[in-house]
Amino acid sequence: MPRVFLLWLSALLPSLLCAHAQWQEASALGVIDDQGALTLTVKFDVPSFFVGQTPKDAAEKELDALMQTPGRLAEAVEPGRRSFLEGTRLEADGRPVAWVILAFPTAEQILAQSSRQGEADRYPVMLNAKLKANLPPDVHTLRLRFPDKLGTVFVNLRKGMEYQVVMAATTGSPAELTLSETPDASAGETVRTLFVDGFAHVLPDGWDHCLFMLAMFLGAASLGQALRRSLVFTLGHSVTLTAVAMGWLGQPGPWIEPFIALTIGVSAWLAFRGQLQERSALVLPAVFGLVHGLGFAAAVADNLANWSAGDIVLILIGFNVGVEAAQALVIGTAALALWTVQKARLPEAKIRLGLSLTVALIGFGVFLWRLLGLE
Repeated sequence: MPRVFLLWLSALLPSLLCAHAQWQEASALGVIDDQGALTLTVKFDVPSFFVGQTPKDAAEKELDALMQTPGRLAEAVEPGRRSFLEGTRLEADGRPVAWVILAFPTAEQILAQSSRQGEADRYPVMLNAKLKANLPPDVHTLRLRFPDKLGTVFVNLRKGMEYQVVMAATTGSPAELTLSETPDASAGETVRTLFVDGFAHVLPDGWDHCLFMLAMFLGAASLGQALRRSLVFTLGHSVTLTAVAMGWLGQPGPWIEPFIALTIGVSAWLAFRGQLQERSALVLPAVFGLVHGLGFAAAVADNLANWSAGDIVLILIGFNVGVEAAQALVIGTAALALWTVQKARLPEAKIRLGLSLTVALIGFGVFLWRLLGLE
């Protein structure tokens, strides 16, 4: 039995270890002309690509089956062409650009090249595929990805003598070429961008803002009072962010996060107890807004050193207006929900108390969880 096993193993090992030793990496040359057309020539090991393996992983047994089985190579060309086109992806400033294939290896060319190389060196068969894409005007950055089956691709992308990049592109690291400097955004564009960022800071990213606004609303006597609390909260939020950015306050540490959750729990508990009276209604969100502002300052601590006074003004105008708009939407949605409850003749007071207690428990629970998680 051992002898039979050894004979079987000796027969099997050559087929397991027969990946062609002369494999080569793929290479690509991309040239952009004066009309903004990119022509890309990719030289790659065609048979290994057709069998679905990277050049270094393709075994000679698989390659021989492809090349020597009548009709199989011809059948593999069109699927291989489609796979190559789908896998070679070009983005201009983050937007996909379509390719047109100008040339792709045929079965006859592959067999002829392998034959010219001789029996001992029949693999790899390195041939060219040629593609073309028309780039949009004023493009800033190109990003080029290749099919995974090509493995590492050595890339030379260039536009005349002005811009050039030479690099190795892999599955997780595409080739990139910067063609021009990014134009400075106008103040209006910056404010619009910051508005969107501020809105997203609350919806959908800021569950803490949402719960705090819900607590403020549940403890308010009217929709207008809840909206005023939201505005005061945002002003407090702005004060501490500005103070940290200008260096008037030190950088907050991770200790601030538990206290943000605590403000949610306290606010909702006061709403549950019916203790958010008019005289304290504006003081509470103002103070708690200061705390939340420290939390945001901690989140962007790496950028604060690069902010000028002008940047801070734009941030306060754009970002905080976006925050306020999202908070107003949260309050408006809560008001609409309770109005629906009233119209349905459901017990609004009990639902309001139940929501307040739920938010309070969440706030206190997150406070404890974060507190215990501090190092």
